[in-house]
Amino acid sequence: MEEEEFSIQWSMSIDEIRALHNSISYLIEIWPGSPARPAEEQVYLQQLKSSLFAMIMDYNFSNM
Repeated sequence: MEEEEFSIQWSMSIDEIRALHNSISYLIEIWPGSPARPAEEQVYLQQLKSSLFAMIMDYNFSNM
């Protein structure tokens, strides 16, 4: 049986986005590396951090 893709929409304030970005940044700093954690996890965390940063920059640009 194949796993179905699950999708969700979630609303967050800019302060929550910034806090999540800071948390992900810290997690990347302390990430223990492979084989303790899957290598794909680090790639995902970097992508998530970049997406959150883009959201912050978009907010900053739109609210100058």
